[in-house]
Amino acid sequence: MERQKIKNKQLIMIGLGIFYLVGIYIHLNPVFSDLIKFLTPLFLMISSILVILEEKPSRRFLVWLISSYTITTTIEVIGVKTGLIFGSYNYGENLGLKILDVPLVIGLNWVVLVLASIGIVEKLKSTAIVRSFVVGLIMVLFDLLLEIAAPRLNYWFFEGWLVPVQNYLAWFLISFVLSYFYFHSQILRQNVIAKFNFLFQFVFFLLIVSLK
Repeated sequence: MERQKIKNKQLIMIGLGIFYLVGIYIHLNPVFSDLIKFLTPLFLMISSILVILEEKPSRRFLVWLISSYTITTTIEVIGVKTGLIFGSYNYGENLGLKILDVPLVIGLNWVVLVLASIGIVEKLKSTAIVRSFVVGLIMVLFDLLLEIAAPRLNYWFFEGWLVPVQNYLAWFLISFVLSYFYFHSQILRQNVIAKFNFLFQFVFFLLIVSLK
């Protein structure tokens, strides 16, 4: 049974890798510009579900998941409407259906990225505060690349095309709080698929920045 689970995870990771490679090709080919609007939110939704369902969700994990999605989506709405959290920005058209000008998949992407960062540091023998601090740093480093790629992909745009420092501070604080909540809840998950998805996303954005 355990071998079958490992095999299933390996197949999922291979599948994700192939999808990201296809995504790079599609994003670099102008012929598929209209298709991107449909495929991007669909793929983010599917990859998020695969990450979340890697293991049978426990009650504690579901509480964390629903709370984290609700919190991040609410923060994004406030951020878009006021500019007080991340700075003045707005979302483009390639992330799918929006509610109050915020794509529905954004909360899921927050959850998936934080889960991956948690997976990277979960074996660090330290306190929840220290591990949450490291999660925050990982998320900020990831966002440094993401902010370069996002406008090229029509994900979101900052006013004047300049990303303010408060954006990175917000990323750190949000990631710190969500991961601390996770560690404090003593949730036990492997998050292997989440870590590989994180790696694939990083390579995807790196290639987009380099080639697009």
